[in-house]
Amino acid sequence: MKIRAVLPVYGRDLRLDLLRGIANWAIFLNHIPNNAVNWITTRNYGFSDGADLFVFISGYTAALVYGRMMGDHGFFIAATRLAKRIWQLYVAHVMLLVIYAAAVGYVALRFRYDNILHEFNVVNLIHNPIETIIEGLILRFKPYNLDVLPLYIVLMLLFPFVLWSMLRRPGLTMLGSFALYFAARQFDWNLAVAIGLQLVGGRQSVELQECILIKVCVHVDRIH
Repeated sequence: MKIRAVLPVYGRDLRLDLLRGIANWAIFLNHIPNNAVNWITTRNYGFSDGADLFVFISGYTAALVYGRMMGDHGFFIAATRLAKRIWQLYVAHVMLLVIYAAAVGYVALRFRYDNILHEFNVVNLIHNPIETIIEGLILRFKPYNLDVLPLYIVLMLLFPFVLWSMLRRPGLTMLGSFALYFAARQFDWNLAVAIGLQLVGGRQSVELQECILIKVCVHVDRIH
């Protein structure tokens, strides 16, 4: 089937740099309490913030790089390169999960503050360690603020097939994307988490994972 999508010319895409800058400033401003400047960030007027913008940037950059690769070398080559990237992200997530749990456990022991285990949703590692570790390895156990990378990994697993469709039927693929978005909001669809291990607390994104996503964007942009 003929490729119909129009990819940007080779070279640095300054639009990505602009979006990265906006996302970095939004994250910085949103983490400073009681300041008037953060009223200009998107979290006050829409349904996303800087972390979500980084997910968008990562997806756009991946489409730019692997789209050319798929067009020049075929689906299989691009899919194997994406699989390598997914594996690197998965290893990073597992390492981050271990460091996260160890840091929270250390604080709980050092300062005799057991409530922090509940606040950061890692108490099940003590009560049900084997089950919780398994759930963590299959991306269903998500401690507080540690669910950005699992989301990105799942999206990247589906990405080769979406990219193949996007290159050949961009309009139809975009229509399917909008349909999925509105259906998810209407029917409250979400990625499953382990029963009894749901998130405790509020917003989902953050600092360490945002740093990893920034690194992913920069690395893929260098490939480009």
